[in-house]
Amino acid sequence: MSLEFDNPHVKLLRKSKTSWLHTIYVPSWNRAGVAPLLNMLRTAPRGVQRKVHIIVRPDQIADYQAHYPWAKLVKVTKPGLGEARMAGIRHAARTGNTRIVMLDDDIKHISLLERIEREGKSPHTRRFSSRVSGVPEPMLLLRSLAVACKMADAAYEELPHCSYGAVRNALFSGEQQTKVGATTNRGSFPSCVFFFDVERFKTRKLPKDFHMHGEDLAISLDTLNRGQFWFTLPGVAYDQDGNLESMIPLDPQTAEGRQADIDNAFKHYPNIAPYLKSSYKNKLGGVMRIGFQWGKWYRDTDTEAITVPIDELL
Repeated sequence: MSLEFDNPHVKLLRKSKTSWLHTIYVPSWNRAGVAPLLNMLRTAPRGVQRKVHIIVRPDQIADYQAHYPWAKLVKVTKPGLGEARMAGIRHAARTGNTRIVMLDDDIKHISLLERIEREGKSPHTRRFSSRVSGVPEPMLLLRSLAVACKMADAAYEELPHCSYGAVRNALFSGEQQTKVGATTNRGSFPSCVFFFDVERFKTRKLPKDFHMHGEDLAISLDTLNRGQFWFTLPGVAYDQDGNLESMIPLDPQTAEGRQADIDNAFKHYPNIAPYLKSSYKNKLGGVMRIGFQWGKWYRDTDTEAITVPIDELL
């Protein structure tokens, strides 16, 4: 039996509306016709498709137009995911899209996380999947994303110092207590499914060192550098298609790993980089994941993490 008082966001799934969705931006490169997220959106209602903007390089515009003629295309002239994200932000600012959601093109699921009781066992957190909900994909992805956008709007109201936020990676969701609606400046850096308040989020360019990789780190450090926060919605998670080749491996297995990102952080954000740490290393000693010494940060800045209960958020 579901613990209903822990899962009010799940109740919203059946009531979700297209109007809850923020304008959608999807950076993509070399995946015209094979991008999982964009292929799912081919069957989305026209009202959803009108919200979709694909951020592409000039030499690939024709390919993306051919495969996704219903989407608007945003041109980015410089290579790299970091520059593509900034091109989306700049486009949104120019066109008056004040709230946007930016998703990686290899997203295959966005799921609400539901806390349930199990007879004879401890409570468990599970994805509110198509099998559980009875809602087929891609409609489930769209409804879940709409609920997430509504939660993000509520987080902006509750957390005026937050300029952007994200949902969780399903791989690291674990036994999530869904009674938590939003948290600030805690855990890993936002990635893959971003919510931006374009007026609050002041960054328009990233250092060139972060154009090709580490843009998630740079966005976070730049935000902290400006005295702003970000939020996480623990009750929502995403999954990526691991079969697609990626230019930016999630867990690099080389001896270097993500050390270059840490080095570049000391170069461009010297006041904040000392709080970074290698949270996990591979067998060769390379940095696989970068963490943050939040306890030391809170003590040094006289701040604290903020938790908004789900009942207050909704």
